[in-house]
Amino acid sequence: MRRWGLVILLVLGGALLRAGAACAEEELAPIPAAVAEARVAEERDFLTDLLWMGLDGYWHEGKWEDCLRLNKEIIALDPQFVEAYTSAAWLLWSEDRDKEAVEMYEQGISANPDSPDLYFDFGFYYRNRKKLDQAIAMFRKAVEKGASQINQHLLPNTLEQAGRKQEALAEWKKLLQRFPTDGVAQIKIPRLEKELAK
Repeated sequence: MRRWGLVILLVLGGALLRAGAACAEEELAPIPAAVAEARVAEERDFLTDLLWMGLDGYWHEGKWEDCLRLNKEIIALDPQFVEAYTSAAWLLWSEDRDKEAVEMYEQGISANPDSPDLYFDFGFYYRNRKKLDQAIAMFRKAVEKGASQINQHLLPNTLEQAGRKQEALAEWKKLLQRFPTDGVAQIKIPRLEKELAK
């Protein structure tokens, strides 16, 4: 922990020195708000990336609480950093801290309502917990928000797992319209049609 504190202190010190040098060169002249905002965004992005790299180190050392802490620090710096929410939530639910995991997903969705990844990961959590209706709702939102082709498979697969085969068939057909070469849909559709025709 001290190691990261020192790294952050050095980075912040460097940023302050650069800012001080720039101010001295500019004779403390005011800068346009857009320029100031861009400078702050650059520093924020740098710090976020630095913390994310630190988190990876803790991950490989098995220091989950430190990973969780850094995820929360990243979220505080950049609420649009979606991976910090999904990483933190996964850490929480893998430790059976489900209430906190759900709160993390909800916080992430509140800050990033158009992110398909948050809905997908939240659906994956519910599917893992055998809460299929909630999983289906989240996977449906992920599809609506433009989830990747492979992630869209979880909606019809989970519908089928829940015994809702007619809905699963309809979703596979919609998926095939969006992705005409999807091999999984090409296999699942005739199989489900055959099952439903019995």
